Amino acid sequence: MPPSIQRSNAKHYKAEGTITKVKEYARRSHLMPAQAGWEEVADYALDWALGSAGAAGATSTLSR
Repeated sequence: MPPSIQRSNAKHYKAEGTITKVKEYARRSHLMPAQAGWEEVADYALDWALGSAGAAGATSTLSR
């Protein structure tokens, strides 16, 4: 889906305790895990999840 729609969707996740983050990867298809270099995406997701575990309160961040 286009990045603009992803950013818009992320803004709708505002429930208490909800943490959202949009990370854009240029020149990658929707099926990132099947592309060469999938490890970069997996490493980022794991690092984000571990870093966000136990975070208090609702936060929303967008990055490119």
